[in-house]
Amino acid sequence: MSVFEKIKVLDMSHALAGPFAGMLLADFGAQVVKVEHPHGDHFRPLLGGAYHAAANRNKLDISLDLKKPEAVEVVKKLMAESDVLIESFTPGTMDRLGLGYEVARRINPRIIYCSISGFGQTGPYRSLPGYDVVAQAMCGIMMCTGHEGSPPVRIGASWIDMGAGMYTALAVLRALMERQEGGQGQCVDISLMDTALSWMSPLIARYSMSGDLPRPAGSALPAFSPYQVFKARDGYLFIGASTERFWRLLCEALGLERLQQEPRFADNAARVKNRDELTGLIEQALAEMDRDEVVGKLRRAGMPCGPVLDVGQVLDDPHVRARGVLDHLEHPELGPVTQVKTPIAADGEMPPIRTPAPGVGQDTRQVLAELGYSARQIEQLLATGAATASPSQD
Repeated sequence: MSVFEKIKVLDMSHALAGPFAGMLLADFGAQVVKVEHPHGDHFRPLLGGAYHAAANRNKLDISLDLKKPEAVEVVKKLMAESDVLIESFTPGTMDRLGLGYEVARRINPRIIYCSISGFGQTGPYRSLPGYDVVAQAMCGIMMCTGHEGSPPVRIGASWIDMGAGMYTALAVLRALMERQEGGQGQCVDISLMDTALSWMSPLIARYSMSGDLPRPAGSALPAFSPYQVFKARDGYLFIGASTERFWRLLCEALGLERLQQEPRFADNAARVKNRDELTGLIEQALAEMDRDEVVGKLRRAGMPCGPVLDVGQVLDDPHVRARGVLDHLEHPELGPVTQVKTPIAADGEMPPIRTPAPGVGQDTRQVLAELGYSARQIEQLLATGAATASPSQD
């Protein structure tokens, strides 16, 4: 039995960051109950339901209308039995609902109360709504993503949301360990903005030392050359020659030994200075070669490289299949869904995906019954609209 099976998590979050944190804890084995409005999490329909399917697996779902006092009382009962609470409302909302940290702590002094927001629980921006893309815009990420001269570019995936979810799960693990010693819970404050700044920390440190602003460089890393995506005859690949040894191996693999004798490419500093010229020469050689041929040569030589793949190609990659990181579940509403497991292999096994993401109110009756509500009381909550249950429970 996993130690996490004893941990109860009350997931009152929405969108992606909070649900992703709850999913990580659920994957570890925690009992996670997602509290959802009768209309459902507003991220449910995104990408055809993919956001919901990917971030809410392994959870139970209870649907409550928190504008009704009876529903608030249900949440308080859940608080009393929970080890962890995760919420992602705009700061102040949970207090207005009568469910803030001080209330939770009085009900359950051991509770670990995690608040996720755009800008945090303090500071002049605390009341502003914030999304992943807002944090990307305001922390400097967009200004160093894309190509020189092009408009600022958003990172394709919602990595700031998911990063905040990871930090939340990490904070929960720390708080659980500290609770073993002191017996008390704590209040955790996670923001998308802080997460984004954390992920920019090397570039922030560099700016503080040199005054050099990070600039967009496409797929390149400004510190090295050649170190970027190149075009071969039939596709793109990444090549990373970050050392003199790798530079020599690259020249030998592409038949470009002559470049090693040229002063303009004599060392990494010179290659960085003459990056555009060097890129043109490498792509001229690659134009006569197929991508997979180049990748094969470079891998045999021990060079860091890889093909640029789309998602469909990734799912067919033999290494991805061999690692067992993918799982395929049948969702009752969405049909077959490919899921990525939490990529932490302990003794060769990644956490299993036990159940698909639940429907709105799928487990309302079960959760209420486990809280001690009688069948009559459950029917009263449903009749008033304080709680709703999915049709499959009726």
